Amino acid sequence: MSATNTDATASTPQGKAAVEREALHQAAEGSWPVLPQERNWGMIGLFGVTLSAGIAAWSYAIGGAVSWYLNASMGTFAMIAGALVGMYFVTLAAMPISVKYGIDTIAACKPQYGSFGAAFGIAAQYLSIVGWNCILIILLGRATANILVAGGVIDQVWDYRISVIVTLVTLAIVYWMVIGGADSVRNNSIWIAVAVTIAGVMVLVVLLTKEGWSTVAAGKPTYASGDLHLDFTLGFEILVATVLSWWPYMGGVMRMGKSSRQAMMPSMICLGMITGVVALIGLYASLATGDPDPSVFFVEVLGIWMGVIAIIFIALANIGTAIVGIYASAIGLKQIPALQYRLSYRWTAVIVMAPVIIVCAFFQTVFMAHILTFMYFLGLVFAPICAVQIVDYYLFRKNILHLPSLFDYSRQGKYYFWGGVNPAGFIATGVGFALYYWLLNPVTYAQHFPFKWVSASIPTIIVTGIVYALLTKFWIIPMKKGGYALEKT
Repeated sequence: MSATNTDATASTPQGKAAVEREALHQAAEGSWPVLPQERNWGMIGLFGVTLSAGIAAWSYAIGGAVSWYLNASMGTFAMIAGALVGMYFVTLAAMPISVKYGIDTIAACKPQYGSFGAAFGIAAQYLSIVGWNCILIILLGRATANILVAGGVIDQVWDYRISVIVTLVTLAIVYWMVIGGADSVRNNSIWIAVAVTIAGVMVLVVLLTKEGWSTVAAGKPTYASGDLHLDFTLGFEILVATVLSWWPYMGGVMRMGKSSRQAMMPSMICLGMITGVVALIGLYASLATGDPDPSVFFVEVLGIWMGVIAIIFIALANIGTAIVGIYASAIGLKQIPALQYRLSYRWTAVIVMAPVIIVCAFFQTVFMAHILTFMYFLGLVFAPICAVQIVDYYLFRKNILHLPSLFDYSRQGKYYFWGGVNPAGFIATGVGFALYYWLLNPVTYAQHFPFKWVSASIPTIIVTGIVYALLTKFWIIPMKKGGYALEKT
């Protein structure tokens, strides 16, 4: 729309309203700060988006992984505790910044990593959301194929092809929903949240009713070491590590909130606790039947119609989470100037979805064989990031950022440091990576002795924070880099 046409359109009340709606739409789809008057999600919107994101079938995989080490009772405690601990650190690191300044996760990490160093945050966000979306969509495709086979609708030889077809159709639906921008994310998330809550309760009730708590409680962990303390810490760490991966999602969601008070409960309950609660389905199903995906069990016990209900639950839950993830990642990619100015929001969403399409079409089996490694790597990456962000924002910047410098890539920007990179952030993060890897190897799952008593994510957060604080206090601030003494809103 040209400037002349815009002025003419805005001369009428209807035209002025249209221009204002377009401005809000553009703000919510770009990387620029969303101003307080542009934030229109409210409490219901935040609850809808976070609940639809927090309830997803990746919980089957999470609960199934915990069932390798713990029984039902210990697994329940470990999962709820781990989810809340992990979400506490993510909320502390990302939520207040995004709400206060209306910025996404990537803009918020520029003061710690530098105006160009924040590309590290973009890569971490992009890869983690791509990975989670692969898990979500593949699980939906596999569950659909399994139910059709169990119900006698298709032969076993067709299951993989049906799985691929379902994943691709689902991705097309997700893209159609996500290209509507923030309003579409909010509006679709509210009804999806209601539907998945009802369906999720039904799934859990049916599982416990038909199998019985006694059967679930009698289930034995497949790979328990015999050391209950160690096994509990392993289960606890799975939840802490996976919930830390809400960090990439937080800014895209919370920047549309109107206050930290409104955002606190959706963050801790819908993203934190709900992740642990829904994962109990995977834990209980795995202990009772040997398979964390209860969809086949429903068909065998209750018939094809219960299987259909299970599929509806999985589809709605996974689509809701995928929408939020793609939206958050697209906003993060918009921090790259070339994408902000030269690529539309729709094409940015395509960039986020392209790797998911490739994996779902050609590499499902290979990818799903390494889920636990992916989960532990999330802790390795996001525990140090949260630590650096918490120490920098609260200890040194006193809850104040210089908003213009978040989008200033020149030497005059306060977050330019050296060549746009803050070495203190990367050194501290590297120390965190090394410590986590030493405590718990994400590839081999080998642990060193302290892990049993302190887990991996929590000491990584503590040590990374201390290293960053020392480097900043005795190196960065004396060099007068980073604008620590000059912050103004």
